[in-house]
Amino acid sequence: MTQGPNSEMASYRSPILVYDGCCGFCSRSVQFILRHERRHDLLFVTRDSELGNRLRRTHRLESVQSMLWIEGSQAFAESGAVLKTAGYLGGWWSRLAVLASFCPRFLLNGAYKFIAKNRRRLSSTAVVCPVPNPEQRNRFVVT
Repeated sequence: MTQGPNSEMASYRSPILVYDGCCGFCSRSVQFILRHERRHDLLFVTRDSELGNRLRRTHRLESVQSMLWIEGSQAFAESGAVLKTAGYLGGWWSRLAVLASFCPRFLLNGAYKFIAKNRRRLSSTAVVCPVPNPEQRNRFVVT
């Protein structure tokens, strides 16, 4: 977790998920979130967009090749971002996040890095762009 000084990022009232828009595994993960979320307020930003790059710079995470969960002035990367996402989903996913939070961070991040390294093999090679419905469309921040 890191903290950034930029008040622009803290001005977003909803949490933000920064993801790799060129990765089929990541795009399918976004689709999974959209299907299973309960709150419907998470914003989505691709990592290489102008805002995605600005968020990564603000939190000094330019070199991190992880999805990021940004909430207020805090940023979570790797397994921290996954745990925040699972908590956001609620239900059993939230309970799994609580259980996983008792595991040592180096094990969780190791598992995250293994999946991230092999994500292209874990999904088809084709990138599947999330196709949001009209209610979801405004939650994809494109800048």
